[in-house]
Amino acid sequence: MSQTAILVESTADSSQGPPAEPAALRLLALLPVHAVVWTIAAWLSRGNLDTQGDMVENYVWGIEWQAGYAKHPPLFAWITALWFRVFPHIDIAYFALSALNEMIGLLGIVALANRFLHRQLVVVAGLAMAVSPLYSNLAIKFNANAVLLSVWPWTAYFFVRFMQTGGWRSALALGALAGAAVLGKYFSVILLVALLVASVVRPVWRQRLLHWPSLLVVGAGIVVLLPHVHWLITHHFQTFGYAEQRTSASTILTAIGRYGIYTLAQIGYLLPSFGFVVLLVSKDRLQAAKRMALSYVRPSTYPDLWWLALGPLTVVGVIAVAARIEMASVWGMAQWFAIVPLWLAVLQRAQVSLRVERAVRVLAVYWLLVLAGAAATGYAGARQNTDDAAEPRAELSAAAHAIWKQQTGEGDIPIVSGSSHEAQSIAFYTGNHTRYWDIASPQTTPWLQNGDVRRRGALVVCSGEDLRCNAEAMALSGTQPVLLDIRKHAWGIALPLRHYHLYLLLP
Repeated sequence: MSQTAILVESTADSSQGPPAEPAALRLLALLPVHAVVWTIAAWLSRGNLDTQGDMVENYVWGIEWQAGYAKHPPLFAWITALWFRVFPHIDIAYFALSALNEMIGLLGIVALANRFLHRQLVVVAGLAMAVSPLYSNLAIKFNANAVLLSVWPWTAYFFVRFMQTGGWRSALALGALAGAAVLGKYFSVILLVALLVASVVRPVWRQRLLHWPSLLVVGAGIVVLLPHVHWLITHHFQTFGYAEQRTSASTILTAIGRYGIYTLAQIGYLLPSFGFVVLLVSKDRLQAAKRMALSYVRPSTYPDLWWLALGPLTVVGVIAVAARIEMASVWGMAQWFAIVPLWLAVLQRAQVSLRVERAVRVLAVYWLLVLAGAAATGYAGARQNTDDAAEPRAELSAAAHAIWKQQTGEGDIPIVSGSSHEAQSIAFYTGNHTRYWDIASPQTTPWLQNGDVRRRGALVVCSGEDLRCNAEAMALSGTQPVLLDIRKHAWGIALPLRHYHLYLLLP
């Protein structure tokens, strides 16, 4: 760890020394503000949680408390279920969960930076990454990719702490978080391999692998993963099949090309953070930017942080090409936990002076632009009748609930099925007592069987255009549908009607 002090300029008299500790705490308080801003921005810009339906799918999985699900391991679904045991089933509450998740990750980046940088500068690492789309716009859709934003930085932090101190508590935390990362998404194997490589190539860290606390790391990880491993075996490795469908490339050249696009996308994601740091430099910003850019290709400048920052990208490349995997750019959104600490360490070693108090003004301007852009996006979506803005998912849930109560006299819909986005939305907005069953692929929802559906009763909802769903629902229920036309109102605009068919299986 470098002992060279960064030059942190302050508007106060230089004779008073570096800024006091409360100044760093005031900067740290900007991270909760950032979370609130993005919660509001998401609510303004989006008429629904997400067009792809990932977030309502998280919810209907999570409330079943399984050790695994058809597409992914369970961590993010569990988190969603826990959150909505406390908070109301409304969009802004879900966006608040997303923002909290990214804030926890940013605090992890700050903690990691604190192992390498001057105390007055570590918060800048979190603030700079906060303006990247990785920890803002992309993070708002809480799913298997987004949950890693909070888990990976803290895994890396405890890795570094264990490598630097060898403490058994750090070993246990590292193992538990490594297991939790895999429970978030199998892509976390990239992180674990990258950390192992870093521990081998750094001589001081390599010695740590030979000490007995390393066994605690392995043991804690195994304990965390055991329930999911048992689930995988009993369910015939169902998630592996889904992963293979999503990742297989036809040729090595295709995989190389996709990895090139993936890498370029990562550079684009990091440009706002790069610019944020450059704006804080007091003098000769061009030279500072050059030093930061060259850090990518100069591991010897700050090797510990270089392997943490660039190791995951290197491992991704090797595995993607060897296994012929077509990489999606968002899969790597959590891998950059050490890049800003690396930039700052390079500037620290070169004794480049920074004006950290500028971060407040830069972020204030950024937040105003975000809120204005979010409002404009939401309004434009309503005017243009986009699916995100106009699809009446919450309104459909309320109408379906009312029809069920009218027909059965019961308050809660016990089971809902049908077109996936619509059915899962009914389950989410209705509340904690409605469960989801997949009528098209019942093996993906093994917590309910056909007999459960017939005994307890169910509501099947199909969009008017979903011919397969309507055929399956009519065969299951043996009834004609209740036709339902619903519209949404947004930004003072009455949006066009959407058409749905409801099939009731009475208990």
